[in-house]
This record gives sequence, C-alpha cells and structure tokens, in this order.
Amino acid sequence: MSERPTAVLIHGLSETREVWSRQMSYLQRSMAVIAYDVRGFGTSPTGAADGTVRQMADDLGQVLSALASGPAWLVGFSMGGVIAQQFALDFPALTQGLVLIASSCAVGRDGVEFFNQRIEQVTNGGLASLTAINTEDASGCFATGDADLIAEYTQLRVDAVREPEGYINACRAMLGISQKPLTGSLPGIDRPTLVIAGEFDPYCPPKASEMIAAAIPGSELTIIEGAGHCMQYEASDSLNKYVDEFVTGH
Repeated sequence: MSERPTAVLIHGLSETREVWSRQMSYLQRSMAVIAYDVRGFGTSPTGAADGTVRQMADDLGQVLSALASGPAWLVGFSMGGVIAQQFALDFPALTQGLVLIASSCAVGRDGVEFFNQRIEQVTNGGLASLTAINTEDASGCFATGDADLIAEYTQLRVDAVREPEGYINACRAMLGISQKPLTGSLPGIDRPTLVIAGEFDPYCPPKASEMIAAAIPGSELTIIEGAGHCMQYEASDSLNKYVDEFVTGH
C-alpha cells in the first residue's frame, strides 16, 4: 500500500491556520495534514516582506523544507489558493496536486478598489481599524445568517493580525495579480487540480473559479450550492468530502 498523501492547508487574508479546524480531524483520517500561518498572520511575523505572492510561495517552500516533507497536495482558500497556484508554477517537483477553494487567478477593477481601500484604512488607522474591516468582511463571507458561526469567524479574523504591516503586505500581494494575472501561466500546471466555488460567493464568485479551471489542463470544477465564500465553516461537510475524495482518488 502506498504512503499516505500529505496535504498543506493554506488560509486566506486575515486568517490563521485555525480556520481549518473543521477540516483537520476529518482529513487526518486519510492523509498527513500540515496547516501553517502565512507571513504576517497568526504566529508568523511579517519580516522583510516584499508584497508579492511569489515570496509567500517561497515561504511555503521553506515550510516544506523544514518539515522534510516531499511533494504535497496544496489545499488553498482564497488568497491561499493564489499562493498554491504560484507555488505549483515555481516548485512543480514539490507539488502533488491542487485543491483551490473560493480562489482567483486575477484581480479585476472591483478587487483593486477593495484592496486599495483596505490598505489606506489600515495605513491610517493601524490595528484598531482592522476590527471594523474584519467585522464587515467576515459578514460578507457567508450566505447563511447563522449569527454564532459568523461571530466565531469574525473573531478569528480580528485575532489573526498582530502587525498592520502583515495585513498590508498581503493586500499588496493580491494587488500584484491585478497587474500580472496568473491566468496566462496556469496552462503550465500539469498536476491534478480540483477547483471549488461557492454558489453565492461575493468575493471570489464561481466565474473566478471557472477562469482557473479553464486555464489548468484537466482540472475539475465543483460548485457547492447555497454556499458563500467561507465554505470551511458553512459547508464543511461537503467541502471535506470533496477534498478527501479528490486527494485520495489520485
């Protein structure tokens, strides 16, 4: 029998590895699971950040190197999915396959406005401004009206940022793919890829996932009906099943 696959879970903007709490125990039944805090969030310092997704992908390479992990499945949510795409392009030998959840490969005009506004707010208001930003953005991540679920996720986002520079760096990295979208490079990815979208996701709508799936040869697209952006919370059972079946099926 072959070795258990390794999956690396990569969180999104203003989150920590704790966002995967509903996935960890389920996925650990069939695979080795690694979750880490992206540069500037949770316990990972911002350091000498250069505002690029490429640096974040290199960070992941260093995580895998430190853990002496071989090729891994990359399970990326939102910004984490962008990091996963960049990693697969830069480190194909370390990439077993991809699961890209509520992600994108380009940032359009609305996204540019979104990130520029948040950079300005946090530059002027510091950490205090992030409570209001994260409360607003967290509410928009859900199609459900479950107040307890939204409150739990909101608190995670608020607690995720200890340095304003970390949040600003991540926003700048995302702005980078407005000028240099990944779309044209994605045909170079030759690993099994599952793209998952939430039907009612306002931040990375199904159209964004369709663009990724159309660009990566042989990729599969799944849309979770009734779900918003944060599928780890409001559609955890469906999400866990799709991730587990795709990874173990390959």
